[in-house]
Amino acid sequence: MSLAGVLQLLQRLEVLAIIAASIAVILILALRRKEKSKKDSGTSKEELDSIKVISGLEEAVEEGKPAPPEKDVRELSDEELAKLEARVIESLIIKGALRPLPIPASKEGGHYPELTGVSERDARRLIRGLIEKGLVVEAEREFSTVACPICGSCNQVAFISCRNCGSFRIEETRYYRHTCGYIGPESSFKGELGPICPRCGGAENIETYHKKYRCPDCGAEFEEPNLAFKCGSCGSLYDEQTMEIKPFKRIVSSREMLTEYEKVSSAVNRQIELLRQQGYEVEKPASLVGESGVIHKFDAAAKKGDEMIAIVSSFGEPLTQVLVRLGVARSDLKLSKIILVTGDRPTTTERDFARSLKIDVVETTEAPRSSPSSRKP
Repeated sequence: MSLAGVLQLLQRLEVLAIIAASIAVILILALRRKEKSKKDSGTSKEELDSIKVISGLEEAVEEGKPAPPEKDVRELSDEELAKLEARVIESLIIKGALRPLPIPASKEGGHYPELTGVSERDARRLIRGLIEKGLVVEAEREFSTVACPICGSCNQVAFISCRNCGSFRIEETRYYRHTCGYIGPESSFKGELGPICPRCGGAENIETYHKKYRCPDCGAEFEEPNLAFKCGSCGSLYDEQTMEIKPFKRIVSSREMLTEYEKVSSAVNRQIELLRQQGYEVEKPASLVGESGVIHKFDAAAKKGDEMIAIVSSFGEPLTQVLVRLGVARSDLKLSKIILVTGDRPTTTERDFARSLKIDVVETTEAPRSSPSSRKP
């Protein structure tokens, strides 16, 4: 079989693989929507049984009405996300890392100051994209928050309950200690002008010794009460055993890859400017739907009449793999050609492969050309 025949077979197989993956994604999303609708319809008896909550909780929290639903931040378009990514990368070049900060009484629980005003979904999407490009890595955990096991919200109210019967009507008793050695309940230290030791009459050096809790419903006494939570977003009830822990990690940049990113970005912008000078209308970024129904994303797409050219950058991914993927995209979209901007220096084999797929490879590296034997074809 000729080289052209092999390439055509690879392209067809790749298109079929993408279509199969798309169908799988659609099925997964449908199943997730179905599961979510079940959760939204109400908490099951088994879930409530696993959460130690007494029947009188609704009265304890003023009928337990859930907080009004929070307004979701509008999802960013691909163009807006690309602009935000550029700003975040500029910040990473200066600071070297993104550090999360906690947000009290919020659904998210925490955020990155550089992503203020961005939905949590878009923030995850942006950070995941930076990680996939090799520009950043997740470092150590900065802090963790308690999250609802049903909807994932970190907005909750905490309650203390009886370890014996689950009642929320817990009474706290503080015990004080004086330097004379006397230890007693807070009520025994009461004086007209403040706490006074009932043994020696001293008013100084009185400190809290420990706390004790008592349940008026069952009479049980204990040192530490149970904790229960009510979600401020969906109204679900949960405790320490069923709560979720949401981690927030520091995002650290790769200096080497950021430098490479700047070179590639500059090269992409130069290609766009050249196409504009030639009369092309440029869309940046661009999402194009192929004949297979698959959406292909590019850094930019330039159109003039019936001619369509796509521009794409590559970071970290093996060049041969990128070429195969782009060859399938060009065939699916019927593009005139694709301009691939990369910091990797292609081998002779890779150049020939790219040329056969009508892909122009633009290098940003200034290193001397490596011989084919220095890299695996």
